[in-house]
Amino acid sequence: MSENSKDRVANGAAEAAEAGAEYARAARAAATERLEEAQEHIDRAFAEGRQEFEAAAARSTQVVRDNPLLAVAGAVGVGLLLGMALRNKG
Repeated sequence: MSENSKDRVANGAAEAAEAGAEYARAARAAATERLEEAQEHIDRAFAEGRQEFEAAAARSTQVVRDNPLLAVAGAVGVGLLLGMALRNKG
């Protein structure tokens, strides 16, 4: 193999290595961007879920305060149903 051919092969290998490295950098940047977008989406969904949960907790607290006898009766009824269901399974 002539010296000129060796240089061309070496240059081609160096160019291929650089192209591969550039592709890897671009893929890493794209993956990082997607990951950041996903994290933002998760954070937003979590915040919305927390707000919904807090609103539901506030509503249920208000219902119990407004109707304490109904709340106690409902709790007793649920307790009886669960007790009967568990007794029949055992």
